[in-house]
Amino acid sequence: MPEQYTDTLSNGLVLLGERIEGVRSAAVGFFVGAGSSYDPDDRNGLAHFTEAMLLEGTTSRSSRQISEQLDSLGVRYSTSVDAEVIALSGVMVGTKLESALEILTDVLLHPSFPEQELEQTRSSILQELRHEEDEPMVQVRNVLRKVYYDGHPYSKRPNGEPDAVQGLRRDELVEHHEHYFSPANAVCAVAGDFDWDAFRRLIERYLGSWRGEARAPEIGPPSPTAQIHVESRQTQQEHIAAASPSVPYGHPDYYAAVVASDVLGGGMSSRLFEEVREKRGLAYQVGAAYAPGRHLGSWRVYAGTTPEKAPQTYSVLMQELGRIDSEGISEEEFERFRGLARSHILMSGESTGARLRSLLTSWWYERRIRSLAEVRERLDALTQDQVNALLKQWPMSGQLVVCALGPNTKEGLVGANG
Repeated sequence: MPEQYTDTLSNGLVLLGERIEGVRSAAVGFFVGAGSSYDPDDRNGLAHFTEAMLLEGTTSRSSRQISEQLDSLGVRYSTSVDAEVIALSGVMVGTKLESALEILTDVLLHPSFPEQELEQTRSSILQELRHEEDEPMVQVRNVLRKVYYDGHPYSKRPNGEPDAVQGLRRDELVEHHEHYFSPANAVCAVAGDFDWDAFRRLIERYLGSWRGEARAPEIGPPSPTAQIHVESRQTQQEHIAAASPSVPYGHPDYYAAVVASDVLGGGMSSRLFEEVREKRGLAYQVGAAYAPGRHLGSWRVYAGTTPEKAPQTYSVLMQELGRIDSEGISEEEFERFRGLARSHILMSGESTGARLRSLLTSWWYERRIRSLAEVRERLDALTQDQVNALLKQWPMSGQLVVCALGPNTKEGLVGANG
């Protein structure tokens, strides 16, 4: 059984660890509460720009030196941003942990935001955003985010908006980093092959003098309003995305939600795949997922189809959402998809990178560590009745927000009474 650890430095930085027997790699990473939700309304993209510049140089290393040194250690490293956090992580052979930490903590604490790299990074982000505009599947999900979270910080696009990115200045990136990057607003975790006492001493050496008490402001729960939002565009496909409220992180029915969403649209044996694609040939891509959140999670559905088949696709999607709410799932579906969830958990336990992400995420949203043993126990104890009770309490068709992009009008897609 993995050994798990928690501690807090005197400056407020939370440390997490999970030692996994039989692996030679170690994954180390950080969450900082500095994500896109905290972007000023007219500066959506500030968090992503800040994150993208972290590896472009520190006060003691150039971007080339950072990449060469991490590459020479065999570190797979990355940064990312989402609604709440900026993340920095690396995976390496356990014996290289100390050397990798010295570089990664330098990146975390001392980015220089060099002017010579600023415009190149801006160009890369704008190219990334233009690429998204060429992907209607991404576009419809961006529209769904704005409509579903209307007026809430989560409505902001994690990658930013082109006009805002175009106008961001270096001093704004520096200010974002100085304001949000503090030990009280961060979590550090390690998973895999490491010695906890040695790791803690390393973190004390590299981050013990880190100062700052700033915390990201609390984000309240969203309040989605049921609606159908259609944007007519002259494209060769129709893209339909929908979302409705579900349980948050840490809820007793978390794993019931995982199984329920997989039954609906989690693979090639799911209901949506069979009913929409296999039986009727309506969509080239269709699926569903459960997306947990801090105060509220969501059920998510997506279908990509042709304009001619879009009305029937929409109709079948609504039928299947209503059917799973009213009828629940069968015993055979429950056993099959609970087994699939078990397999995913088992495989994630073999990846130090996946366990690192789990440690950081569970602490960030629940202030606790979930062990693999606990997850397996929760899944083993899960019942079909629990899943069906969840669907009654949190119906997938309840407070449903539907967004569509394509040639169809709203009336053409959903009918005159939609």
